[in-house]
Amino acid sequence: MANNTPPLIINAPAILLVGKTGAGKSTLGNLMLGTSENENPTFFVSDSFSSATEQSCSANYKINNEVFNIVDTPGVFDTEDLNKDTLEEIARTIQKCAYGVKAILFVVEAKRFTNEQKEMINKISLFLGEEALQYMISVFSHCNKKQTEDLEYFRKSCWNEPIRAFVNSVGGRWAISPNSEIFPPDNPVHENRLKELQAKITSIHEVYTNEFLEKARKEQEENERKAKEAEERRKKEYDDLKKSEGEAIAKANYEMQRAEDERRINENRDRELQNIKNTLIERISRLDERMTVLSKANEDLSERNMELSMAIMELSNKNDQLAARNDQLSNDINESKNSRCFWLGTKVKLESGRIIQMSELQVGDRVLSNIRNGIAEFSDVYLIAHIGKLDHMAKFAKISFTRPDGSRGQLLLTTTHYVFDENLSIIFAKNLRPGETKILISDDNNKLVPVIVDDVTNEWHNKYISFYTRAGSVIANGVLSSCYDHCPPSQTLMDLVFLPLRWWTHIIPSTHRETRLHPYIQFLETTYLSFINAMKKSKQLIKN
Repeated sequence: MANNTPPLIINAPAILLVGKTGAGKSTLGNLMLGTSENENPTFFVSDSFSSATEQSCSANYKINNEVFNIVDTPGVFDTEDLNKDTLEEIARTIQKCAYGVKAILFVVEAKRFTNEQKEMINKISLFLGEEALQYMISVFSHCNKKQTEDLEYFRKSCWNEPIRAFVNSVGGRWAISPNSEIFPPDNPVHENRLKELQAKITSIHEVYTNEFLEKARKEQEENERKAKEAEERRKKEYDDLKKSEGEAIAKANYEMQRAEDERRINENRDRELQNIKNTLIERISRLDERMTVLSKANEDLSERNMELSMAIMELSNKNDQLAARNDQLSNDINESKNSRCFWLGTKVKLESGRIIQMSELQVGDRVLSNIRNGIAEFSDVYLIAHIGKLDHMAKFAKISFTRPDGSRGQLLLTTTHYVFDENLSIIFAKNLRPGETKILISDDNNKLVPVIVDDVTNEWHNKYISFYTRAGSVIANGVLSSCYDHCPPSQTLMDLVFLPLRWWTHIIPSTHRETRLHPYIQFLETTYLSFINAMKKSKQLIKN
């Protein structure tokens, strides 16, 4: 007697097909497997705008004799409605990834890269872990004949900045899903595009896993062990009863035992799936709790700001002698308003190795933010607070220094922007002392070395950019600099102050890219200036 029930999970690393509904995930899966969409599709494809894949499907796929499990995900990562059915399919998808993820094929239409797709990446990061994005490959679908034939033309002439930023964020890995109506399966162009995709997959040497997936794998292995032991026990009982009681009784007992064992196995599989769903619900719950805490913290901060404003008004009414002091304070405030961080022409290095001006930066770019122990660290740009041209000239500090190889370097930023000194303390650009203060710069050996500031002069410019990395730092024109400007002199404190915004942009990426200051930054700046104002007025009252 034999149990012909196929296993629920294929014990092989997964290749995930993700992308918004209609992008061509199922089509790509069928192309890779060599199955026809019209005759014998492995993954069903719909011509409508609704998803044809209601449940995650999978199939074995070989590359160089190595077996993988292609998983065609339903439209779970491109929906805002996290209902019971959606959560169930996310759990089933993760269940199929229990033996690790070899690659995540993010299928993108060649037309454009939208905010909706950026939000999908955040959802994948939430449910699979942020490090899973390092195993992602962007695959472009719906390409025309010329785009599919000429990869250089497609890359140089058809990509816009958001697409370039997205491809750079996934390590520069990309491929094209050939259109079978233009290039049939026996066409060399069709074959070459799929071979290139296979090469991109195998270029990822490791298989991604984490504690969540490892736990799911162990549960699967335990359930499979129990199922195998039950099958062996049934066979033995069948053989023994056949000899002593006859085949009819042995077969009846076997079928009864098989039904009972299958019931237990299904219960174990349901329990395994429920454990995954419970973990997902716990993650979502923790995220909701954080957002509630952040919302409450913002409310408290607003209330304190109102109280502080009232105190300022009372202090102003008590003593007219503060007028002169207020004039000086106005100058300080004007300096902060003129403070808009980096000059647009300042250069940064992307993770892809490309060096660009800050004017080209996009949210999602991974820029060189630090170097520790000879290892370059890259961090995501999660907010561009303001960018463009001022309607007036702002005061900038031009920091001049000499590199160890004798070459000269410069960094141009507003006077109240922070840079790091040799002790990793932050210091205003205007407070750097030529011939005395040492700043940290990156050299050709991938190290940060201290060099003495040669000179600090002032210039006036009307172009600027202010942006923030998740690390809170950036190496600008080779100089290790903070992302913070005109604030308390504590990098750790400012990282905590910006924590709500960093968390929030994990869920909903920022699209702000304007000359108008981002509302959250404006709120922090107003609160800080009000606090300074109150402190200075209080000191003046005490003196009087």
